[in-house]
Amino acid sequence: MKLFSCVSLFVLSHTFQHVSALPTLAEKVDFNAPVPLDAFKKSSNLGGRTAEFGGHNIPIEHWATLIKDSLAEGMAEAKRPRKRSTFDAAAQLIDVHGDHEFIMPNFTAGDVRGPCPGLNTLSNHNYLPRNGIASITQYIEATQKVWGMGNDISTILAVYGTLLGGNILSLDPGVSIGGMSSTANPEQLLDNLGGLLGKPRGLSGTHNSFEVDGSNTRNDRYDPIGNVDNVNMTYFGRLFDKQKDAEVPNYTLDVMFEYAIERWYQDIAYNPYFIYLPWSGWFVRNAAIIFSGELFGNHSAEHPDGIFGKEALKMIYGVSGPDDNMVYTPGSDRIPENYYKRPQDFLFMDGAKDLVTQTIIKHPQLFSIGGNTNGVNTFAGLDFADITGGVFNAANLLEGNNALCFAFQFVKEASPNMLSTLYATLGPVLSALTDALDTVFTSLDCPAYKDLSVNGTDLFSYFNATYPGAQLTNGAM
Repeated sequence: MKLFSCVSLFVLSHTFQHVSALPTLAEKVDFNAPVPLDAFKKSSNLGGRTAEFGGHNIPIEHWATLIKDSLAEGMAEAKRPRKRSTFDAAAQLIDVHGDHEFIMPNFTAGDVRGPCPGLNTLSNHNYLPRNGIASITQYIEATQKVWGMGNDISTILAVYGTLLGGNILSLDPGVSIGGMSSTANPEQLLDNLGGLLGKPRGLSGTHNSFEVDGSNTRNDRYDPIGNVDNVNMTYFGRLFDKQKDAEVPNYTLDVMFEYAIERWYQDIAYNPYFIYLPWSGWFVRNAAIIFSGELFGNHSAEHPDGIFGKEALKMIYGVSGPDDNMVYTPGSDRIPENYYKRPQDFLFMDGAKDLVTQTIIKHPQLFSIGGNTNGVNTFAGLDFADITGGVFNAANLLEGNNALCFAFQFVKEASPNMLSTLYATLGPVLSALTDALDTVFTSLDCPAYKDLSVNGTDLFSYFNATYPGAQLTNGAM
C-alpha cells in the first residue's frame, strides 16, 4: 500500500486553515481553489521570499511558520496522556449510502484512480469528487473525516512529498489521485516553468522517495514486472491468507509485518534494483504498512480498538470473489457496510511508536539499510559502525528516538541534491524544509548531530555509488 504518495499534497490545505488567523492574508486567499505546489519556482520575487498560491503572494516565512506550528501542535498533543475514547456510533460511522453510495469510476469518461486504496475509496464514495480530481482542501477534509488521519501526519508527509517530489498541481481542473488528469495541459501548468520540468509527474513520479520497493500489495517500479499501480494478486493472496486468520483486535499490524519480512526477502531475490534506504525504505515503506493497519480498521462497538477482517481487506483493496478465486478489479476499492472510523485521530507519535516497535524491536531485519549491488541476491547492508556524524552509529542508533532522527537527518542532508534537479532556485524551498525538519528534531528530542558520512563520503553519494537502484532513480532516499 502506497499511502505516502497519496498524502503528499495535504500540507497547504492544513496551512490555509491556519492562515485564517492572519486576517490580512486570509482576505486574499481562496482556500478552496486548486493550488500549485511548485509555486516557489513561479514567483517573480524569489529574492524577496514569496510564494504565489492561487494567484496571490504569501510570504514564505508565514508558510514555514504555519508548518512549524502544525507539527508542534500535533506532536505536543500526541505526548499528552490520551483518555480512552468511548464508542460513538453517530460520530464514527462512515456513511456509504445516498450521496456516498459506492459507484465505480467511469474511466471512459475520464475518471482517474491511483495506487492508493485510501483515496480511491474516497472518490468511489463521493467523499472526494467521483472523477478523482480534487482541491487540496477536499483531500485533507475527506482523509480526516473518513480515515482519521491526524493533521500532523498529513503535514509532515506532505511537505516532503511536495518539496522532494516536485509535484505540480493543475490550476484547473485540480489534482488527480492517479497522476495528472488527461485533460491537464502541461504547458498550462505554471507555464511549465519554461519546460524545466517536462511532462508533469503527478503523484506517481517519486520512486524511491515516496513510491517505494517492497510494498505488501504492489510491484516495484524496476522489478521485472514493474506495474506499481495495480494490486499484484500473488502478493495480496499471501497477505490475505495471513490476515484472514487475524480477526482479533490488535493483531493486524503483527500479521502485516510478518508478511513485510517475506516481501523484503522476496525483493532481494527477485528485483535486481531493490533498494531500502533510511527514508524511502525504513520510514516510508513501513509507515505505509502501519497506516493501512491503523486507519483501515473497523472500530465498532464490538471491537472498539479496531479489527481489519478478511472481507474488509478485500473490499478496500478492490478485490472480490470467493477466497479461493479472488479477482482484482482496478478502481473498485470500496468501504464496507457498518464501518466505524477511529475514535481519535492517528497522530505522528502514534505512528512513530508503531514504527520502532515493529521494525526494530519485533522485526529487526527491517532496519537493515541497503540494497542489491549486482543483480538479485546481492543485498549489502550499511554497516552502522561505519557511519560518522555524531550519535548516529551502531552503539546508540537504537536508543530513544535516534532511529527516527537518523531518517529525518538523512532527508535534510540529501535534500539539496534531490531538489537541485527540480527547482531553479533552492534557497526558499530549502529554508521551508529546514524549518519543518527543525520542528521534528525538537519534538523528538534529537541529539546534536554532524553530517552523516561513510569513510568521508556523504551518505547520499555513498548510496548512489553503491546501489544501482539509487543510480537508476537519480538518487534515492
